[in-house]
Amino acid sequence: MTILVTGATGTVGRRIVAQLAARGTPVRALTRNPAKAAVPDGVEVACGDLTEPGTLAPALEGVTGLHLITFGATIRRRWRTGRSWSSWPPRRASGASAC
Repeated sequence: MTILVTGATGTVGRRIVAQLAARGTPVRALTRNPAKAAVPDGVEVACGDLTEPGTLAPALEGVTGLHLITFGATIRRRWRTGRSWSSWPPRRASGASAC
């Protein structure tokens, strides 16, 4: 039973990863930059980006559970300010993702 945690290197995600790993649950941490991911021993790191669906299939292989943490703050900010969704999702600078 492998759990994939998105947002695994963020404030909340890293705590979820640590708690699952401490309980002995197999964990896969999704991150855009695996080289910078500081995860507990035994945690598998997968390269992926929620805004680039093509990067997700390998990360989801063999996963039986998912803890989905998204960029909700950005969505709320766009909604409150009435900003256009035509440019959504935001594009990262070339080379920003290591995937």
